[in-house]
Amino acid sequence: MKALLFRLLWLPLMACGAWAQTPVQNMDISFLFGPLSVKAQTVPGTTITLQHYTGVSALIVYGYQLEHTKAGSLWLEMFPASSSTLQPRTPALPGSVDISPAFITPGLRFMVPVHPRFSFYGVAGGGAGFFSYVVQTPAASPTVLVNSTVHGVADVGGGADFRFNVRFSLRGEVRDYITGRGLSGVEGRNHVVIGGGLVFHF
Repeated sequence: MKALLFRLLWLPLMACGAWAQTPVQNMDISFLFGPLSVKAQTVPGTTITLQHYTGVSALIVYGYQLEHTKAGSLWLEMFPASSSTLQPRTPALPGSVDISPAFITPGLRFMVPVHPRFSFYGVAGGGAGFFSYVVQTPAASPTVLVNSTVHGVADVGGGADFRFNVRFSLRGEVRDYITGRGLSGVEGRNHVVIGGGLVFHF
């Protein structure tokens, strides 16, 4: 009887120990940073010029694995938030103007492993972007204002992930946020963001 009780108690402990050594990981959170710039330009419809400026972008993504197959794994990217610091100077002002954009674009990521530690992936999603744009007041003595607006955004991109160990990996990617024209210092519709950083798996 004692031997039976010992086995009944020991087996769950062994199972817990095995799970702790090889945990099921279906979530990750990434912290990616990179450069972002606006080129020197004249704001359309005004006499305002913006000097070339390089800022910093930050992207935080929480991912949840929906499916895993031999071909790869499908992830839901929840609450991906990207923001940038862009404050170019304009001769019309004594300082600079803040035209920093921010994006919230939930979507899907598909990761294809090419090595036990290395994967390529593609991402696609959509949501909202928060932008600023420079305007000139129609007055005898014109002044410069910065207006804010919210616009729909679609994002596509891809990257690579290198796994250090069970908990951490290094990730680099390129994303293109596609939205309206002339927002936050971009003449067209494309806000291309390049970033890299650490990922925590749990």
